Amino acid sequence: MRVLGWTRLTQGEDWSLFCLTFLLWTSMSGLADFSTYLSRTVTGRSAHACDGHPLRLRCPRHSTISIQSAFYGSGAAGLCAAEPGARARARHRGCSAFTALQKLLSECQNHRRCQLPVHHLLFGKDPCPGTAKYLHVDYKCQPTEHKRLVVCEGGAMVLRCKPPRVLNIYAAVYGRSPAHPDTCPSRLARPPPFECLNHEAQRLVSKSCHSKHKCVVAVSNQTFQDPCAPGTRKYLSVAYSCGDPREQDPPPTPSPPVDTEKGSCFLSAFLFS
Repeated sequence: MRVLGWTRLTQGEDWSLFCLTFLLWTSMSGLADFSTYLSRTVTGRSAHACDGHPLRLRCPRHSTISIQSAFYGSGAAGLCAAEPGARARARHRGCSAFTALQKLLSECQNHRRCQLPVHHLLFGKDPCPGTAKYLHVDYKCQPTEHKRLVVCEGGAMVLRCKPPRVLNIYAAVYGRSPAHPDTCPSRLARPPPFECLNHEAQRLVSKSCHSKHKCVVAVSNQTFQDPCAPGTRKYLSVAYSCGDPREQDPPPTPSPPVDTEKGSCFLSAFLFS
């Protein structure tokens, strides 16, 4: 039986039992709904600017800025041009302003666009006077308007937008979750009490549909690798929107695959806890 993409067990029964117990504990402690999955799979972005230059964050229509992390200070040698002697000092010490994240959240969170002049006065006290500093921000563009379509195993999912608008795929999962027992009821008398979800569905749906006016995806184990126990009825769930092709983003990239069973176990629990 494969659970959450396990394809082999090389660590012995003790590890398998631990991983299964860990996933069950995670599920019982609070299963995330689809919106939480969506927020974690939207493509991450980053931006940086040196002292004296503006930092610009921008999201496409129907999405807003969600700040993930922020750093203001020194540390990346040669990232920003500096006055004579400043780079040498930067190599010997790093510094950071602890108010950076708070400032970015107050100025940019939930806005579509944001521009800030990068200067130590923006963050209060200069964390290291005389040293070249920069502001680096990691953020996501969280959809404010999206549609969700669910199709049961054995069917065909049809996504379409009225031209000239095109499809923007935000997230996709194939499998099933105990959080939605009434969605495509399982043929099993007692469906498994844990999630079995194929994360590769996002890449496959994006490849077939992103930036197109219409697409058709067969919902089957031939299209997506079966992540569940035999006899479990699965479904494909997709979050998408129709947008202006001139403002289209590249398709989101799922998290890189994990090579070990241990990594798969903890990554799965993190994504859906």
